[in-house]
Amino acid sequence: MLWNKNEKYTLVPYDLESELEDAVNEVKEALFGPNRIYLDGKKKIGKKGATNNLPDGYLIDLTNSQDPKIFVVENDLASHQHLKHIAVQILEFSLSFESSKVKVKNVIKEMLRKRDEDWATCEAFAKKTGKENVDFLLESIIHKPDAFNALLIIDEVGDELETVLIKRFKFPVEVVTLKKFKNDAGHILYEFEPFLNEVSEDTEKVDISEIDTIVVPARKDGFEET
Repeated sequence: MLWNKNEKYTLVPYDLESELEDAVNEVKEALFGPNRIYLDGKKKIGKKGATNNLPDGYLIDLTNSQDPKIFVVENDLASHQHLKHIAVQILEFSLSFESSKVKVKNVIKEMLRKRDEDWATCEAFAKKTGKENVDFLLESIIHKPDAFNALLIIDEVGDELETVLIKRFKFPVEVVTLKKFKNDAGHILYEFEPFLNEVSEDTEKVDISEIDTIVVPARKDGFEET
C-alpha cells in the first residue's frame, strides 16, 4: 500500500500482459529518460530455419555518446510465467539477435521511420558522433562485439529470478519492476525505479502534478509503503 494522511493507494495486479505493455507506454518518458527511445512494435527476428522470436520491443539508449546501446525488451507478468520460461525466452532472444543482425537493424529502422521525433533524435546523435546517417548509427551499435543487451520489464521480481538473469547469463540483462496502485477514486499511480538512473545523464525534473498517473518510487516524506 502507498499512503499519506489524505489518501491511500492499494496494489492492483495486472490481469493481462497487454495491461503491463500499456503501462510501460504510459510511463516511458519518466521511466527511461529523455535520451532513450522506446519502440514497442512487435516484429519477428531470427534467421530462417533457426531460432525465431518476437520481442515486445526495443530500447535505444543514447545516454553515452561513446557507447550507445540497444536493448531487446521483454514484458512479462511474474504470476503468468515460470522462471524457466523467462530465462529461456531471453536466451533465445540473444540467439535470434546474433543470427540476424541485418534483420534486427532493418526492423528497428522501420519502427523509427514511423516516429518522426525519434528519427530526428537518432539523426542528431549520428551527426554528433560522426556517423553518416541513422542506418550507419544502427549498424555500428548492432554489429559491435557483445552488442546484445536484454531488458525485462515485470510486475515483480524474486531473488531467484534476479540471480539467474543478472548473474548467470554472459550478456547484460537489466530488470525493471513496474507496479500499479489505485485509490478509491480510481486514480492510478505507478511505482518504478528509473531505468539505469545511477548512470544516466542529468535529466530535467518531472513535475508530478502535470503527470497525474505517474510517480517515481515513493519516498518517506510522501507516500509510505507497508
